[in-house]
Parts: sequence; structure tokens; C-alpha cells
Amino acid sequence: MSNDVLIRNGLVMDGTGTSAFKADVLVNGDKIEDIGSFNEVDATKIINAEGLVVAPGFIDCHTHLDFFFPNPRHAEVLESWVHQGVTTIVGGNCGYSPAPINHDKEELINTFWNFALPHDGLKYEWNTFKEYLDVLQRNGQAFNIALLTGFNTLRTNVMGWDARLAKPEEISDMKKMLKSSLKEGSFGLSLGLYYVPGTYSNTNELMDVASVLTEFKAPLVPHTRGLTNHYDKAVQEVIDIAEVNKIPLQLSHHAGGTTQRVRRKAIKAVKLAKERGLEIGHDNMPWAGGCTAVLAHLPPWILDGGIEKLFERLQDSDTRKQAIDEIKNYEPQWPNWEHNYMTDKFFDKHTHICGFKLERNKKFEYETIQKIAKELKTDIYNALLDLIIDEKGKLFTVGYMDHPLAEKYYNELIADPDCSIETDVVGVDFNNPFPVSYGNFTKVLGEIARDRKVISQEEAVRKMTFLPAQQMQIKERGILRNGYFADITIFNPRTINSRVTFKKHFQKSKGIEYVLINGKIVLEQGNYNANAFAGKVLRRNDS
Repeated sequence: MSNDVLIRNGLVMDGTGTSAFKADVLVNGDKIEDIGSFNEVDATKIINAEGLVVAPGFIDCHTHLDFFFPNPRHAEVLESWVHQGVTTIVGGNCGYSPAPINHDKEELINTFWNFALPHDGLKYEWNTFKEYLDVLQRNGQAFNIALLTGFNTLRTNVMGWDARLAKPEEISDMKKMLKSSLKEGSFGLSLGLYYVPGTYSNTNELMDVASVLTEFKAPLVPHTRGLTNHYDKAVQEVIDIAEVNKIPLQLSHHAGGTTQRVRRKAIKAVKLAKERGLEIGHDNMPWAGGCTAVLAHLPPWILDGGIEKLFERLQDSDTRKQAIDEIKNYEPQWPNWEHNYMTDKFFDKHTHICGFKLERNKKFEYETIQKIAKELKTDIYNALLDLIIDEKGKLFTVGYMDHPLAEKYYNELIADPDCSIETDVVGVDFNNPFPVSYGNFTKVLGEIARDRKVISQEEAVRKMTFLPAQQMQIKERGILRNGYFADITIFNPRTINSRVTFKKHFQKSKGIEYVLINGKIVLEQGNYNANAFAGKVLRRNDS
């Protein structure tokens, strides 16, 4: 019998973190047939992997690409993920997912989560989570896709952006939608407690909604209520929710707070919870910075009631003055739902603004708000609010800390054994210059593992494969093992690296030689087949 693909003479890093070993890998159909020595075996395609590492395909465990997957251009736009060795992408993070959808609330989600949408818009051709997955499957997918259900989407569906606690019947409606989504293939529940409307909820509301996960033993995946001043309390809140409901916890972009005191307390809370038996993982990127929705920089109360209410308030001079005062001076308090809802402050003169649609504003793309304000002859706060009105709220921001100390801190986070690697990408269809889209996994394997020896390359591979597959409960992927799906990345361990920096944008990674998704070669010696559509839509009950 002739096999489909035979990968010969490679150095196998199987995803478990154990030492690499020399072996051949035999692929039949979409599965790994065997791993060993097959000198006499025939195959339709033979790949000579002498001097190369053969690894499981990488899993990007935290993205915001789920609103983009329905678009037929996704295979082309996401090419840089293939050049990083990614075969599976997890979406629906930070509280927002495209399904289930209440079509009356589409514009609220489209405005706040504008960075996740294709630049030519999104038609919600579904109602339920199952219908959304079915649309993706019919369209064909370039990558394997695993998706979470977003709490903020559930809350928006039921009660819009009302700045109040949910009523019992509203919580019941959210739970019904979540349960249906989990039965239909969702991998868990994500929270976006920095964002509207998640920031309007309290712990009891979240505890109740998350109780649905217990039956499925599915993970709770939170962007916590604060990443800075109150990070320790925010981490403890989601630990309590997971512990009471007996569910796994996956901390998104677990950054550890802004002061040593807060950081130590957050890390200690995680350590103690794990000692009590709670399953906790986390994820991060190898870049010190991030991107988010422009509306996330506003005091959350100003969004109470929806987008039109926001624009009315920004036109009122007294309300605008109050909003600016809070952006400048307000210090978030705990619990936030008793203190103006604000959880974090990330806006300053160095914040870059992106996603402009109006021709007259496109000259501002990826400029700092300080430079934009100077051109508009105003201060950074009024410039921000004027641009929000002008662009109907559909902008996003980019910030970064290009400093050796920030790099050192992120290396320490990534070195943690429970840390998976993620991109947390936003604005993928707007040429977002943040480096993760082009040099994330490759930076870890090259600069961090090989060059600086923060971790071994075997451990780096584990953090991109087996670990996220465990954390997100993705079956039969993430390890090179007989009978597992043939998601395989082949790279040169001596040359693999990122080419991109905060100032040198849109440079594809080097060192990824071959990528197979479900047994199909989608990248061969640097040549990408955008028409392969080899990915599968994964569902928690049959993945």
C-alpha cells in the first residue's frame, strides 16, 4: 500500500517536551500512521527532513480571528500564521464571539469589537453556535478552528449594554444559550471583564452563568477584571468562580499586575489554588504590549444603553468634561461595579490609533494620539473623543513597551511551565503592525529558546502544541502520536526566528520549511498554498 506522505530523517520533537529523537513519520490520509524507521516504505510524497525538526502543528490558543473566519479572504490574509507553523487557531476570546447572535444587537458587537471584523464587514448568516460552525465548515477553512462562547456576546444578546446587574430571568437566558453552544461544539466560556458589557457584571452573576460549564467540565477562559492595580483581586475572583463550579481555569494573557506586590499576590493565589487541586493554565505572547478596542479606553458608564447614547453624551460639554477627567485622573477601585465600572487605564500620549475608514483620517493610521492631536490642534483627550465620533467608534489602539526590562519580564512569564503561547491578535484585516501576526511562535523558538536559552526548543514546542491542546481540551492534536491527526510543522532549528520588530513591520518569519494540516501540505519550502483549505471546524464533542 502506498502511503500519502513520508517524512524522513527528521529530528522529532513530539510535543511532550521530552528530548528530540531521530525518526521518520508516516502519514496516511489525515492521520499519523506510524513513527519509526521506514526505509523500505513507499509514499506518494517523500519529505527529506535531514537537519530539520518535525513537530506537531502549533496551536494559537488565544486570538480574535473568529469574526474573520467566515470571510473567503481569510486563507490569504492569515498567510503569516502558516509561516509561523500554526495549524490550529482558537477564537472567541475575551468575552466576544460571533455566535450565538441576537441580530438586533449586531451593531453593538460590530462597533465595540470592530477590530475583529473584516474591513468589508460581516454578514451574520446564522443564529446559533451550531449554525455558525456549519457556515464555517461549508465555506472551507485554511486552519483547524476551535471556538469559545463569549460572555459579553451572551449578555449583549439578552440585555444590550445596560449598566446594571442582570436579573434572574436574564441570567437564565444566558445560561440556556451557553448550554446550547457547548452542546453544539463550543470549547468553553470566555470572559472579557475589562470590556463592556462584561464589566457591568458582578461575581455572583458570573458564578451563576459559569455553572453551566460544570456538566461539560469545560474551561473558563477569562480576561480578568483588571490587569493592573487590582490584578491580584481579579485573579482571585476567577479562581473562586472556577473552584466553586469545579471547572478548569485558563487565564488569558496572564500578565501579573503592574507592581511587585500585586504580582506576587496574584502568583501566590494561583499557586495556592493549584495546591488545592484546581486546574489552572495561562497563555502569553513574547512581546511587551497589546492592542484593544478604542472604546475600552472610555469610562464604561458612558456606554450605558448603547452606541447612540455614547455619541449623545460625547456631544454634551459637561459629560465630555467628566469623561476626560476620568480618563486622565480616575483610579480604578475594587469591586469595579460599585465604582464607575472602570477596571484598567492604558491610554496615554504614546497610544497608537488604527482602523480608520474615512479617507480624511487615513493619514492618521498607526500614528500616536500625541501626533494626531498636534495636527488637529487639540489635546490628546479631545482628539480621542472627536475621532471616536467621527469614525462611529470603530477604531482600535496599539501600545507597546520596547524596552529590555519589559522583554525580560515577558520571558519570565513565558518560562512558566503552564504558559502556552498565543498571539491575541486584533485588526488582522487592517494591517495592524503589532508583531504577533508575523513573528510570535518563531521568536520563542529562535530568539528566546535557541539564542537566549530561556527554555529549550523542546519545551517551546510543548508550549505551542501539547500544552494548549490540553488546556483547551482539543483531542487528538498537539502530539506526534500514532492515530493522531497529521498536523505537522517542520522547521530549521538553526535558522528559525522572527524578522519583525515594533518598528520593522510585516516581515514573514524564517525557518518554517513545511506545514501539514490534516495530512495535506499547505506550506512547502516557503511556498504557501492558499487554496488548500485543509483545516477542520473542531467541535468539543467530536474534535
